[in-house]
Amino acid sequence: MQLARPHLIARIDYAPRALAFGYIFLVVVALSVERGALTWPTLALGIAQFLVYPHLAYLHTRIAANSKRAELSNLLLDSLMLGAWAAQAHFALWVGCGLLIGACISNAANGGIRRLGGAIALFAAGAIGWGAFLGFPFQPATGPYVSGLCIGGIIGYASWIGILSHAQNRRLLRARDAVSKSEEQFRFIAEHAGDLVVVLGPLELIRYASPSHARYFKRDAYRPGQPWFDLVHPEDRGHARHLLDRIAFARTRERVPLRMLAASGACPVMECQGNAVWDDTRNVQMLVLILHDVDARVRTDVELQLSPGSPAAPGGTGSVGESAPWVWRG
Repeated sequence: MQLARPHLIARIDYAPRALAFGYIFLVVVALSVERGALTWPTLALGIAQFLVYPHLAYLHTRIAANSKRAELSNLLLDSLMLGAWAAQAHFALWVGCGLLIGACISNAANGGIRRLGGAIALFAAGAIGWGAFLGFPFQPATGPYVSGLCIGGIIGYASWIGILSHAQNRRLLRARDAVSKSEEQFRFIAEHAGDLVVVLGPLELIRYASPSHARYFKRDAYRPGQPWFDLVHPEDRGHARHLLDRIAFARTRERVPLRMLAASGACPVMECQGNAVWDDTRNVQMLVLILHDVDARVRTDVELQLSPGSPAAPGGTGSVGESAPWVWRG
């Protein structure tokens, strides 16, 4: 029989429960030795409860139809049994405090205030029930060794749960950032659905190029792994590299006109803008570029500038090179 993979909560709780219960066993033995009350029945019950039970609880989550519900039930059962052990310790103050804090933290971390209330109620029920069976023996004092073990256990367990919560929050933040980045890139691309879309890796090599590239370039020119700069006019590659640097490090959304090297031999002018994708350490993973063909508009602008009466026309006060320097390079 192949056991199923348990729910994430069960996997997260397994190691803390096993180690924490093992530590409680050490405290129980130390307390029994301190009071001269260590007996074989107590030792056997402690072994079953603190050294065997955590693994049985994990097995329960692997064979149960609903693994998450099984683990949440295990946490409530933990509270009930820890309450009984608080009574078994004759309501020793530090021991009972540590057991109650452990039960509360585990349930609150996995169910909030509602499960916290359930844990406290079951802990009280276990303590009252087993305490009534024993006749409510009351010895709140403990020696320095047992008290030190209890204090260290409380600090260690609370810190461990805090570390686990921090790690879980980091995973959630990474997932949220990934979704946010995906949505941002999707919106960025969707707004330019009719344009050329290209995704570049860190070395400006093409990872993906939209099928619309076929209107301008040969298929081999924009296949994955090809340098994107090979599609740019040689005299405009410096401007293109400067644009990519600003996209990667300044998050600019400016549009820069670039001449491209089309398969037909023409050099259509395209406005290029981009968006960067970062990892968790703020290193650039890829660049998403959008190229919009503005060649017809550029030619119209140039014709207007050269028309009689224009400042850029011969005899005028201006020059085409000043008003549109990227049009007349070569």
